[in-house]
Amino acid sequence: MKFLLKSNSVVFIFIFVSHLVSAQNDADKPRYEAHWAGIDMGVSILTNEEMGMEFSNNEYWENDIAQSFFIHFNMLEYKIPIFKQYLGLTTGLGWHMNNYGFKDDYVLSYNDSVVTANQDLNQEYDRNYLSVHYLSVPLLLDFATKKGTKNSFYFCAGVVGSVRIGSRTTLRGKYENGDKFNNTRRAKFNLNPIALDATVRMGYQSFGLFATYGLTSLYKNDKTVGVYPLRFGATLNIPSIGKDKDDEGRSFEEFEEAIDSL
Repeated sequence: MKFLLKSNSVVFIFIFVSHLVSAQNDADKPRYEAHWAGIDMGVSILTNEEMGMEFSNNEYWENDIAQSFFIHFNMLEYKIPIFKQYLGLTTGLGWHMNNYGFKDDYVLSYNDSVVTANQDLNQEYDRNYLSVHYLSVPLLLDFATKKGTKNSFYFCAGVVGSVRIGSRTTLRGKYENGDKFNNTRRAKFNLNPIALDATVRMGYQSFGLFATYGLTSLYKNDKTVGVYPLRFGATLNIPSIGKDKDDEGRSFEEFEEAIDSL
């Protein structure tokens, strides 16, 4: 039932985005700068059900943070104003690539009933990580002090729904004879096909910081213990609206007056 609810939620968000993209072509409606489109980069930490970093009976899920980097390409965005430029709902579309590194030469293994990792005592690896790709759609409450990007502070909070579109493991290193190897395996690895994350984003002009926390486990619930990704990093926003005579933006004092009158 939970999986069906999450699946329907992601489908609804995708339909919602399609409707907004078509509505964006209406030139009579004012547009306001959203805070989604751009590039996100940072690191991931795998946490347990209590948001801790230790997995006492499943230590292989304690990831190597140095190899657990991610990059997110957020390509489309649209903001529905609730109160002029200051408050709105933002959605869009992104392509997210998340890597999770393994410590101590643990190699990911799975079958129909379980997903685990086994320690390879005969081989050392220079790189050993799982890479998962998603198509992602946000639904954010977007607060900003200006209509455009210039001299604007922003703060966003909401959820991001994602559908997994690919996954693979990569093992790199050297054999005893000095030969190098680079082994890649593409599979589903009992990964959850649907992901839902809570997120917070804030910044000034085109630069910002953000964090996300997984509301759903990285792997299917009946295949291993709960594993919830915590991600944080920096973002470079790409402005989506051009300049016109109305894009000067109001001062912060005017913003305070507007809030008082509201």
